Amino acid sequence: MIVEVIAVGTELLLGQITNTNAAAIGARLAEEGFDAHYQVTVGDNLERLVAAIETALARADAVLLTGGIGPTQDDLTREAMARVAGRAMTRDDAHAVWIENRVRVRSGEVNPTVLRMADLPEGADGLPNANGAALGVALEHRGKWMFAVPGVPVEMRAMIDGEVIPRLRDIAGADSVLHSRVLRAWGLGESKVAELLDELFQSANPSVAFLITDMEVKIRISAKAADVKTAHALIAPVEQEIRARLGEVVFGADEETVETLVVGGLSRRGWKVATVEEATMGQVGARIALTDPTVFAGSIIAPAPAGAHLGEVTLTVGPIVPDPDPGPTNLGGEPRTPTRTTRRVEMTVTTPEATTSRVFEFGGDDERVRTFATIAGLHLIRIALEDDGR
Repeated sequence: MIVEVIAVGTELLLGQITNTNAAAIGARLAEEGFDAHYQVTVGDNLERLVAAIETALARADAVLLTGGIGPTQDDLTREAMARVAGRAMTRDDAHAVWIENRVRVRSGEVNPTVLRMADLPEGADGLPNANGAALGVALEHRGKWMFAVPGVPVEMRAMIDGEVIPRLRDIAGADSVLHSRVLRAWGLGESKVAELLDELFQSANPSVAFLITDMEVKIRISAKAADVKTAHALIAPVEQEIRARLGEVVFGADEETVETLVVGGLSRRGWKVATVEEATMGQVGARIALTDPTVFAGSIIAPAPAGAHLGEVTLTVGPIVPDPDPGPTNLGGEPRTPTRTTRRVEMTVTTPEATTSRVFEFGGDDERVRTFATIAGLHLIRIALEDDGR
């Protein structure tokens, strides 16, 4: 079953609000085994919203809209659904009375516009809102379904789980799940990972995809099956092959982040970590402290004191050093503007058992270098803890 998601709101197009709803809904649909080929964002314009719904209905079995069902004049999702289906608008009188009583208790005055949250296209089912006042909408049109849920995330999530997903299951008439396993790798570039896993990307079920985030490559293995157990069985041999090809650069899976692995390694040994950070401006220590402050001994954001060893584990991050290569010279012998933007950062991890130093070269401006160096620092700590544990 194909479900298309339409996020409604001009504020999304302008970047005033991050469109987290589309991502959350996409993940939830995938968990249930529903296919999603398109996600669309459209502003608060009736004609464009109608066109977006009609296009979605032409290529999907169901359309799920989030946003645009509030009380103001620019909340147009209900009207757009009614126009697409050729229906008039009606009002759920019982829900309108409930809204009126609720508003009167809270503020004493009832603005008539708030009652728009009780309006529905004729023949539609109103979906209860566990965390708000606006009714959701479920409307069948020519054998396909349109659903409208709030744009407020806490209201959207409750309505998706409590109302929309059960209806989609009934409409689909078949039980299936789409289950994914995410492997996390650090130490190889995106292109090298693509080379090593080349033919695995041709697989359809399970499918293999990857993305890179701040030097870490995530390899997602997804399988569609009748149940999670069967999906696991499909994923297992592919995961085994990927791990065999990539080796020790695969450091975790699913919710295992570098921070959680660092914290776990420190906790098992009863150690604490301290950081002395120039290039990273305290970001390594902050990420560890946010994960578990009990294993964090503190940070110094300054040049490292001589012989600094402030905890059982100490990471020292030096300054960002410009690439010494000035670039080629022009015909007159004068240096040209450097063609490279590489920066060097030296890091040292000291534990009760060993000291390890490494120099990294990162491309880009100082902000990008800080981001990459933070990830590298966390991984150096992780690797040092693994080595000490062997």
